[in-house]
Amino acid sequence: MKNLPPSFLPNFHGMRSEDLEAFLFEVEIVCRYYGYLLNTQKFRLFLVTMKDRALKWFMSLGTNTIRSWKDMQKIFLEKYKDRDLKGEIFRMYQKEDESLENLIESFMYNVKREKLHHLGSSTLKNS
Repeated sequence: MKNLPPSFLPNFHGMRSEDLEAFLFEVEIVCRYYGYLLNTQKFRLFLVTMKDRALKWFMSLGTNTIRSWKDMQKIFLEKYKDRDLKGEIFRMYQKEDESLENLIESFMYNVKREKLHHLGSSTLKNS
């Protein structure tokens, strides 16, 4: 297991604008790269990535709610997976330091996510 600089960790704040799938993918990549392969190691690393609302939500869970890495993934996805993606699209705006190209790219990405959002995982695998 390699030393892991805290700045290399992705962060999840629990905001609607965050990409849940990209976040979980980044956590998995960091775990693999730095040798955090045991479920207990992944779980500890995952806890450090939570900030703000997400950390408050986690701290509000009961003591024995999470017993394994799989429990953590399941509970996390149940909490954040079914967010209102259409609402996200309509609330988008160009930030002061954001280029128009980045805004359009984000918009198109969110539109694509919304189209696929209601399909079952078996359907998506067959696409």
